[in-house]
Amino acid sequence: MQSSLLATIPALGNECQKGCDASAWRGIVALSLEGRGNRNPVNLVLSGVILYTLFMPRILVALILLGSPALAQLCDQPFSPTRPTWEWQYRVVGERTSTYSIRKTSISNSGYTQVRQTANGKEESTHKCTPEGIFPVDFGGSGSNRADVGGQPVNYNLEVVKVTGVAVPDYDSWVVGNSWKLLIEVRGTGQQGPVRFNISGTLETTYRVVAQEIVTTPAGRFSAYKLQTSFITRIRASAGPIVIPFNFESQGTAWYAENVGLVKSIQKTRDRENVTELVALRK
Repeated sequence: MQSSLLATIPALGNECQKGCDASAWRGIVALSLEGRGNRNPVNLVLSGVILYTLFMPRILVALILLGSPALAQLCDQPFSPTRPTWEWQYRVVGERTSTYSIRKTSISNSGYTQVRQTANGKEESTHKCTPEGIFPVDFGGSGSNRADVGGQPVNYNLEVVKVTGVAVPDYDSWVVGNSWKLLIEVRGTGQQGPVRFNISGTLETTYRVVAQEIVTTPAGRFSAYKLQTSFITRIRASAGPIVIPFNFESQGTAWYAENVGLVKSIQKTRDRENVTELVALRK
């Protein structure tokens, strides 16, 4: 069983060279398992659910970087504007086309709630603001989630144990050649049928500013900073006496404009690219 899971992991890791969103990873996991005829419940749990859960933070990191300009509030950073009436509208084009919007509520000097609205509903996540920058303190919602992996329902719960670093740094950090890190320690549990499992590990993202250039999206033409991101996952999954490590690394590219936030990002799933672009900023 362990060798079967480990054989599945490298193939999945190679599918997302520039980072995948949660729905993309869920689809990759399901297709990979079906293609291998791997229907063992424990395998489905440890390969499918864990991978899906791991990359939820990837979506979260992208969202965190959508937020606040610099007034007196710590949460109002130039490359992540936090304004109560603003709404960012995005379009994702790839294997599927979808849209989502971002709003920020419950804004204070120390944090805010970010609301991500899609056609399937909304997800709320909490963020903390410090003089060094902004970082997430949860994965949105209550922490309890449900996913279908290989045609079988799985319930899981994932929580943030500790956060080191920031996702959105202070204004002075946005200089070509500069970099920063966000390290999230996580733990959780899950269940598929009678099989229960535990999750623990870290999610590390390194951001590097590589250029400042002009980017055009449906929302307009922006002078933006180009970031290269490296996402490293180190997770241990355990079910009974079985303990399996999952280690992944993927790369991403994104562009952020001052007093706007994220204007464009590129992700890759299989042989296709998913391009996310800002369609409109409603003030």
